[in-house]
Amino acid sequence: MQQQDLPALIQPASLIAAKFEDSTHQLWHCETVDGPMVLKLCNHQIVQASTFWQAMNKLFDINFPASLAHIDKTHFFLNQEGRLQIPEFIASEASTFVLARYLKGDDVDFGQVSDDMVIQLARHLAKLHQIKYSLWGAFHHAEFLSSQWSTRLQQALSSLAEVHPITIPEDILEQALQQAAKLDIDIFVPIMLDLRWDQMLHQHDQLSAIVDMDAFVIGPRELELVLLEYQLNQHQAEIFAKAYQKNADWPDLTEQRFCYRLLLFLMNSLGETDVEKWMNTAIRWR
Repeated sequence: MQQQDLPALIQPASLIAAKFEDSTHQLWHCETVDGPMVLKLCNHQIVQASTFWQAMNKLFDINFPASLAHIDKTHFFLNQEGRLQIPEFIASEASTFVLARYLKGDDVDFGQVSDDMVIQLARHLAKLHQIKYSLWGAFHHAEFLSSQWSTRLQQALSSLAEVHPITIPEDILEQALQQAAKLDIDIFVPIMLDLRWDQMLHQHDQLSAIVDMDAFVIGPRELELVLLEYQLNQHQAEIFAKAYQKNADWPDLTEQRFCYRLLLFLMNSLGETDVEKWMNTAIRWR
């Protein structure tokens, strides 16, 4: 999609302050002839240095940021299948930008998540987790066989640990590799590997939208649920699990949790720098 195909501005675009120093996109609010929109411009230097995207490309082979050319497929799918609003897709270009319609709402504050928000998220994920695939990988082109998950996960853990700025104790890495070697996953679902409360909007104490589509892939739902263990307290976890199980069965994470926790640490998912703390302090689903 070229620049001349985009809706014309009616006033200069205004820069939206980045939430994080390592944000991979620069956001601009655009008032256009077709209404307000948000333009996301890819910052290639930050992408190349991002351990998160290194891991996503290594494990899922999504080829980010070139995969932005196909992000319309993610928008369309989630608009049809999810239970939360998704920004209307307008245009995108590989490795360059995404333009989507602006959605009203406030960023969700991690410390002010209501029980209703937890229930809404549980229903949304349970619905997506019922859409099952036999192949996994990039959202727009999942092509890996189920038998490849264990092998590629082990390879990703080993290679990411080698280049990670924090030394991973040998016993932790070895335990994770041993657990990953035993995995036998044959069902995969849509998951969001940068799932965080601040990727969502709320209105009147209700979740209203998910606004970031970049990191959706087809993978094991257990990996997404392990990521959530770091973002819920025990009370919220019980509410989430109860709401989730009204729509989907609950998986056993016992034989998968450790290797997924290390993977998420190596991806710098939530910014923790103490690996032993990370491996042991999150809640565990009952």
